[in-house]
Amino acid sequence: MSEGRMHIAILEDDTDQRDFLAACLRPLGGGISDFASVAELQRALKEERFDLFIIDWRLPEVSGLTFIPQLRRQLGWEVPVLMITAARSEQDVVAALEAGADDFLPKPLRPDELRARAQALTRRFRRQAVEATLTLGPYRVDAAGRSVTLAGQMIALTDREYALASLFMGHAGELFSRGQLLELVWGIRGDVTTRIVDTHVSRLRRKLELDGRHGWRLRSVYQHGYRLESRQEASQVV
Repeated sequence: MSEGRMHIAILEDDTDQRDFLAACLRPLGGGISDFASVAELQRALKEERFDLFIIDWRLPEVSGLTFIPQLRRQLGWEVPVLMITAARSEQDVVAALEAGADDFLPKPLRPDELRARAQALTRRFRRQAVEATLTLGPYRVDAAGRSVTLAGQMIALTDREYALASLFMGHAGELFSRGQLLELVWGIRGDVTTRIVDTHVSRLRRKLELDGRHGWRLRSVYQHGYRLESRQEASQVV
């Protein structure tokens, strides 16, 4: 599919709002499928593939916050999710992101911003994979396959964890603040208060055994962020 053309799924129980969303997104080209319930969308997922999900927070049978984790378990992290809601507090933004949404837009929606967010999300998820692989000691990052192996064994990572691993390993020794990681990996403002970065880094450290035993350590730098260091560099830190 070419840049700017996508198949979008809209999950919104309000008919007027659903029609409005479709009208706003139609200029992007591609296809738009709208659904009034989770059950309708689940039936469609058996036969169709989507490039973007736009999901309303308030749904009649289940909230968007509850459905997004179900969708992630079903599809993984290959397709972006944009949540829309009348709520707009920082706590609401954090709740949406921690549920698995990739972006968050409060109502009333502005057509130009909606289209821009939709395009930005799909661009980020469709970036062409770099053909070369990266080797760091016993670690091998395969950009084409979006996978990481340790001593020849593939490690099961979520899409977010892979993005973090490739970022740290591609920039070993470089310090990344939590705000930078939110912007680079999640594509959201770096000033949002959330523990989601720390949680993912902790899981990544455990899965890839980045505690120094294989020559590399994913280190927390107090009040600054995280850095992947060689064991020699880590031993020099007082």
